[in-house]
Amino acid sequence: MSRFGQAREPIRVAVLTDSPAAARHLTRVLRDSGYSVRPFPLTNASAYDRVRELRPAVVLLRAESADLPAASTLARIAAHGGPALVLLTPQACPRSLGAARESGALVHLVEPVTPEALVAAVWLSAARARDLWDLKSELIELRESFESRKAVERAKAILMRRLELTEEQAHRRLQQESRSRNRKLVETAWHVIRAEGGLRRSGAAEAAETEAPVGA
Repeated sequence: MSRFGQAREPIRVAVLTDSPAAARHLTRVLRDSGYSVRPFPLTNASAYDRVRELRPAVVLLRAESADLPAASTLARIAAHGGPALVLLTPQACPRSLGAARESGALVHLVEPVTPEALVAAVWLSAARARDLWDLKSELIELRESFESRKAVERAKAILMRRLELTEEQAHRRLQQESRSRNRKLVETAWHVIRAEGGLRRSGAAEAAETEAPVGA
């Protein structure tokens, strides 16, 4: 077994190809290296749905240049933390390079490819996909944390203005309200912000009625 295949659980790989002979070869090489491999015919319209059901770590797409638009469909499969894409083509041409970029392929291989290079590319793609997903998750958490802090600051400013409180007093008021209602601090903050928006709309409506001409 290749050292790339040594893991607690075999890396799941979906092989999509337009050639039965290529499917047999690629499947054999990867299985011999310890991967869990499922081949799918590229011409089968339901192949992409079956790939989604399999939830592989890597999709290995081997296609002639005429079939490369299929890679754009794989880009949608790979979205939101989906599988890494390894693109394998018989030749490097502007169309294949463009498809590799469009699909978000992490690796583009050109035949002939040695078994060692293929196994290494699949292993590296799976590892890079995990790294990218972890980074994306961290960025999402940071953005949510930033938005939460902004909401709390807005709510504090509203309380400071409405109730003539200091910043510390406004913060304590939010904390007390959160504890009494068993809410997160940011949920209480958004409740204050929405309430303020309702008061402003109500005040604007009353002002418009007051300014309206008599008999209008």
